[in-house]
Amino acid sequence: MANIEEYLLWRGDLTVQQAPFNNVDNLILSNLSYLIFKGIVPELDNQKQSFLDKITSLFKSDDESHMQYITVHDAIASMNLAAEGKDRIRVSQDIQMGIKLAQTKRFGNMKLMCYVDKYDESIETQFAAITVLMEDKTAYIAFRGTDTSLIGWKEDFNMSFMDQVPAQKLALSYLKDVASIIKCPLRVGGHSKGGNLAVYSSLYAGKEIQDRIINIYNNDGPGFKSSVLQTEEYKQIQQKIDTIIPQTSIIGMLLEHEEEYIVIKSNETLIMQHDPYSWEVLGPDFIKMKETTSSSHFIDTTLRNWLNDMDSEKREKFVDILWEVLGATKAKTFTEMAESLFANAVKIGKKINNLDAESKEVLSTALSMLIKSAKNAILAGFK
Repeated sequence: MANIEEYLLWRGDLTVQQAPFNNVDNLILSNLSYLIFKGIVPELDNQKQSFLDKITSLFKSDDESHMQYITVHDAIASMNLAAEGKDRIRVSQDIQMGIKLAQTKRFGNMKLMCYVDKYDESIETQFAAITVLMEDKTAYIAFRGTDTSLIGWKEDFNMSFMDQVPAQKLALSYLKDVASIIKCPLRVGGHSKGGNLAVYSSLYAGKEIQDRIINIYNNDGPGFKSSVLQTEEYKQIQQKIDTIIPQTSIIGMLLEHEEEYIVIKSNETLIMQHDPYSWEVLGPDFIKMKETTSSSHFIDTTLRNWLNDMDSEKREKFVDILWEVLGATKAKTFTEMAESLFANAVKIGKKINNLDAESKEVLSTALSMLIKSAKNAILAGFK
């Protein structure tokens, strides 16, 4: 069945002025943020300085000549696959997709600007974002989801007990900075963690920016702690959020959501449905489903009850110990870990054996609670 790659053949020759922006375009642009554009796309810090030079000059022109950008076509053509960060490319298919969309009339002439890419182990954050200016005089702000780095995944787990992780703080700052530079209507989105960042940044950006936002796209990204969903800020933007999940969503069902889901068909199973290339497309939209599958309900119930049974302190201890164990491999990415899978499994086993009694108890209790939660979800399904 067709996916976003086939969509380029159907829609690639039409600009967004000829065929309006849609949900599939959103996924493609959010996926574009996974590519490493360091040294290619003008960075946000340089853009901010250029903007300040412009507004403090004697000239009062409203033109956008002060903006620094590069077209999608030229950015892809300039990519150096041997450059720093290559090991953090999510999947090689992202590169091939970038090459294909750069050749289309619809995406090739879109302008890329305000690139940011931060990776900091000391504060446990992995964050990247890029802004896309389109011919319909709107902009799409794309937040990168979790890459292959262990730190990126650690930050995802931190969301279960932290009110604000560093990437969320950076996303909010990024949205405010970009909104001060460009004055057009905005779309904000991302895939996986990037979807969470899109919602979070829009949530706290303030009414002036929120009024400029057309849509907020959360493409199979996790939700939030329930306390966030009860705020007035969330209620202000809830109607603008499009949460898109495959029929057996796992990542997108993590934590809490209040908004309605758009459930779509995937040609993969279980966790592999998180892959955006598995999402089925027909014409200008995804193939929609009435509801998520029973497998998704089971996983959602299991994980939700498991997290509810642990307070924030227990979640934090479990996550820290789990990453301490994984750290025994010295791997920086899951790709590195998989390259020496047997040797790393031995290192992990030794590390677990060498943990102190309290740490072993934390791991054992958390895993026992997960098994119990799964059993309860199965029993509830038979009632």
